[in-house]
Amino acid sequence: MNDVPSPSDALDAADLDGYYDKFYVHDAGEIRHHLRRLAGDRCALTVRAENSPDGMATMLLQVEGDALWIDVPSTRRMLDAWLGSHLLRIEGSIDRAALRFSSGPARLDEHEGKPALRVPIPERMLYLQRREFMRREPPTGSLACHLRLEDGREVQASIRDIGGGGLAIVATRSAVEFKIGEVLTGCRIELPELGEVEVNLQIRHVVVRSHLGLDAAQAGCEFVDLAPSAQRKLFRYLMQLDRDQLARRRWLES
Repeated sequence: MNDVPSPSDALDAADLDGYYDKFYVHDAGEIRHHLRRLAGDRCALTVRAENSPDGMATMLLQVEGDALWIDVPSTRRMLDAWLGSHLLRIEGSIDRAALRFSSGPARLDEHEGKPALRVPIPERMLYLQRREFMRREPPTGSLACHLRLEDGREVQASIRDIGGGGLAIVATRSAVEFKIGEVLTGCRIELPELGEVEVNLQIRHVVVRSHLGLDAAQAGCEFVDLAPSAQRKLFRYLMQLDRDQLARRRWLES
């Protein structure tokens, strides 16, 4: 069918203006190697249909030949969405490296006598090691995140550090109570010279530090379902921080 995009063509639409190019794996043997490690270690995957914000965790069951098999989702609605999509967006991690690829369409099949989805092996895979997600510290007071709380209030939090995978924020405990596991949706970050980005933050850990003030708490957060446009701006900002830091270092050494 000519109207069905290939996995590699479809992924180009979210390729973030080439920022990720050097992190793509194109070798078929290496792609299978990473997939087999995911299956062997029973690592969880997050899968969502193309153009859908709704993802669900599943397992990679087997890699064989030109296909892989994943467990079916737990709801019929999600199963219908996956089967009805030309492409699935699939993410996972292993050994502190993030893996992301797109492939499809999925076909209903079996694995060891149980229902499973058969998906073509992707033509390329994004392989980001931990160092690509390293946090950077913005200049003091230069970056803030506007948190949207469940009760409708909006609270401003200072950003202590930020990276490709998340950030650390500081706010007063009297204004907001950080709860581990909670997802704060629709939060806004104003990036200097780049404009505003909207992010969803899942709180991974909370620390109360006396040097921040008696009423202050710090929360380490992970980006959830980050839109390609937001990701593009964030990486541009991180690259600008790196350039500024390098320029300062050269000036000090001159």
